[in-house]
Amino acid sequence: MLKSKGVLTSILFILVSLPVWAQTYTVSGIVKDDVNEPLIGASVTILGPEDTYIGGNAADLDGNFIVHEVPEGTYTLRISYIGYEDYRKQITVPSHALNVGIIKMAAVSTTQLTEVNIVEKAQAVIQKDDTTQFNANAFKVNADATAEDLIRKMPGMDLSGSKPQTQGEQITKVLVDGKPFFGDDVTSSLKNLPAEVIDKIQVYDERSEQAQFTGFDDGNTTKTINIITRSDKSQGVFGRLYGGYGYEDKYSAGGNVNYFEGDRRVSLIGMSNNINQQNFASDDLLGVSSGGSRGGRGGRRGGRNAFENDQQGGIATTNAIGLNYSDKWGEKIEVTGSYFFNNSQSESEEFTQRNFVIPSQEGQSYMDTSVGSSTNTNHRLNLRLNYQIDSNNSILFIPRLSFQNSSSNSSLHGLTLQSGTDVLNRTLNDFLSDRNGYNLSSMFLYRHKFAKPGRTFSLWANGGLNKNDGSSKLYAISDLENEVDTLDQWASRNNNGWDLNTSLNYTEPLSRKSFLQVQYRIRYQESASDKRTYNYDQTAGDYILPDTLLSNQYTTDYLTHRAGLGYRYMDSSFNFNMGLDYQYATLNSDRVLPYVNRIQVPFNNLLPYARLQYKFSRRQSLRFSYRTSTDAPSVDQLQDVIDNSNPLQLSTGNPNLVQAYEHRMNVHYNSSNPKNNSTFFAMLSGNLTQDYIGNNTIIAEDSMTVDGVQIPRGGQLSRPENLSGYMNLRAFTTYGRPVNFLRSNLNLNVGAGFVRTPGLINDQKNLANNTNFSLGLVLSSNISEKIDFTLSSNSSINFVKNTLNTNADNQYFNQSSRLALNYVFWRGIVINSEINHQLYTGLSEGFNQNFFLWNMSVGKKLFRKQQGEIKLSVFDLLGQNTSIARTITETYAQDVISNVLQRYFMLTFTYNLRFFKGGASMKDVERSGPGEGPHPGGPGGPFEGF
Repeated sequence: MLKSKGVLTSILFILVSLPVWAQTYTVSGIVKDDVNEPLIGASVTILGPEDTYIGGNAADLDGNFIVHEVPEGTYTLRISYIGYEDYRKQITVPSHALNVGIIKMAAVSTTQLTEVNIVEKAQAVIQKDDTTQFNANAFKVNADATAEDLIRKMPGMDLSGSKPQTQGEQITKVLVDGKPFFGDDVTSSLKNLPAEVIDKIQVYDERSEQAQFTGFDDGNTTKTINIITRSDKSQGVFGRLYGGYGYEDKYSAGGNVNYFEGDRRVSLIGMSNNINQQNFASDDLLGVSSGGSRGGRGGRRGGRNAFENDQQGGIATTNAIGLNYSDKWGEKIEVTGSYFFNNSQSESEEFTQRNFVIPSQEGQSYMDTSVGSSTNTNHRLNLRLNYQIDSNNSILFIPRLSFQNSSSNSSLHGLTLQSGTDVLNRTLNDFLSDRNGYNLSSMFLYRHKFAKPGRTFSLWANGGLNKNDGSSKLYAISDLENEVDTLDQWASRNNNGWDLNTSLNYTEPLSRKSFLQVQYRIRYQESASDKRTYNYDQTAGDYILPDTLLSNQYTTDYLTHRAGLGYRYMDSSFNFNMGLDYQYATLNSDRVLPYVNRIQVPFNNLLPYARLQYKFSRRQSLRFSYRTSTDAPSVDQLQDVIDNSNPLQLSTGNPNLVQAYEHRMNVHYNSSNPKNNSTFFAMLSGNLTQDYIGNNTIIAEDSMTVDGVQIPRGGQLSRPENLSGYMNLRAFTTYGRPVNFLRSNLNLNVGAGFVRTPGLINDQKNLANNTNFSLGLVLSSNISEKIDFTLSSNSSINFVKNTLNTNADNQYFNQSSRLALNYVFWRGIVINSEINHQLYTGLSEGFNQNFFLWNMSVGKKLFRKQQGEIKLSVFDLLGQNTSIARTITETYAQDVISNVLQRYFMLTFTYNLRFFKGGASMKDVERSGPGEGPHPGGPGGPFEGF
């Protein structure tokens, strides 16, 4: 440890001691708008001959800027702020400091020119530092399009799956004018905001609130989309209402209404349908536990290296409503809040097949069919309150609360086969579950900046409570080696926990460009689980016989102390920070039932980190980050109580688990070319984990007993285990540009990945190596608002190799293509057609698919302004829709096919609300969030560098 500290100290000394040899001076001034308000974060640049970069900086909270180290000479002063005309002026720097005074920026005019033909094309994309910004006007969509329809056309966007992605990563947050819109619910934001109110789309990695304030990266980033609304649409009422009824009692009704009046914005959304339409986050749909989740089935969807089409399995009926509110209370308080209610009822049928990796038992497989139903009810509240006490102090408070109830029942018939024909065992069981719980969390951040620029102090705290109670009932008849075993059990399981995480941060300027951070963090987590299982007593006619083997009471707590030192160096084109933390942690586990046992394990870790950002120009940037972290096992992983909800696929915990230690590396490169409206993005990421928490699976060759648990021949028992060798590498690149002769936009993406997952199978180590390659393209029309088409295709091929049994190696291929056409012609007639093609090869027998999902409609625009529409639509015209999923683990390859909604007809009436006021100030947009200049999480944000 002393050696590491010595190296860090030497590096810090060298960086701080960098001299400035040339005789230079400062250029300063103030940037304001046309009503004398400061333009926070405006980009100020000093340019030499041929626009060579000399220096630059960003305006602070009062609009002041100062550019250091400018040699004597004549230059161009350029100031830019999105929404305002670029300011350019020739200046001469004498042999002393130069103050250019107050510079007022002119807002971009929104006046619609009726008699002038604009020949120059709108610039589609701009790269600003680490932010990629798209101009919505450069992408033509039909008049009724949503934000989702608009961003589908933009380079790097991928909406082909159930979770939207951009630049190869999942979108986890959507902001509207810099403010949360329906919490962190990406789906609601994209589906309910009309495209016509959108001016620009910004894509960036948003850093945590504390990192935005201090400028020091803490590794907590989220892929974020910021939707900037048009200034002429920022005041008014708009939305969409619809209702439809179809064949076999299919129905769909709902809509959204938005009220925007300056800072005050209120949005109401709702829906009721039985056609699998859902606008809300997956958390609202799943409840506290997945409906019908069975032992040995967990992790099927969303599992490692899984793919699935975007058609939801099962038939769902959904009733939901949501409210979002944001406003500015006075000059110092900004508030945003949302509430959701969601009730979902689903009926599902599934067929599952697993092929195992077993050297001595080649050809062993497991398959089951299940029929189930579930009901989930969810209430979710979010609040964000930002209080700017004065120019030096602020408080941010973000509480979240959710209540969930879930009930499910399912019937399962499962069997294990040898060589595809010999039945080793089988089970037929019914499983019922009822769960309810809540989750409360809050984040508090106090920020203070001292009189000396760059000297700051912040206190961050995050904590929460959670509770999850429920019961289950299992009745199973199993044929185990010609012996019939019957289980009739009732179980209760109560889980609860709380955690508190706090940190103190102090930053001190060492020079105009370098800063030091001292940080101390303490975190405490406590979780408790109590499971009691009772067998049915025939005499008493009730569940009163305790089953100690299936009962357990367990508590675990994890306490960490973490202290560290960080260094940051920044100028207008180069931003670098690095640091080293020391962490001391203790993991305590206490078992009360079925016997008393206590385990205490201490950990000592050094956690280095580094982040570098370099701007080659305003349109080219490179980012590199490296971080280390630890991850403690959960109470479910530690609790060694048997889950026998599927008697053939048993699972349990392991109280001897230790924390995992993770290394993460990311490289991002962004570039745009305004001359041809092209954009390029490349990403490389890596993840190496020591003491990875994998699985140790025992598959019985003959009937055996492990820790008192009877495992039939062909059955299995899985428990978590710390293993070495986990690796995850990924590369992704995307390129987009207009295709002028087609009057369309083309986007190409290429990806590759490698995942190595370790596991133990009958105490023999297996490394499941999955290599995948992907290729995708999107061709979207840019002809007019009346003709709109999008052609997209994504292909991926996977090669799976196992070190334990090469006969289990396989490869599989998936291709998903989509052609969507919307055409408005004579007297408002609308034709819409969408054809999806799904191709799957290399799966288990009977699972390969090659089918078309064709949806189409014919409609008529109504009323003078065509705000209404009536249409007749058909879903799955060819009756071929299906849903399949593949999951690869270190133990097996699994394929699942589910029932889905198929062909139906529906007549729908839609009415669009559009009532806008004129004359809205662009200042309403700029003040409300990260703005169109540098966002708060990027260089030049309002708290960066001071």
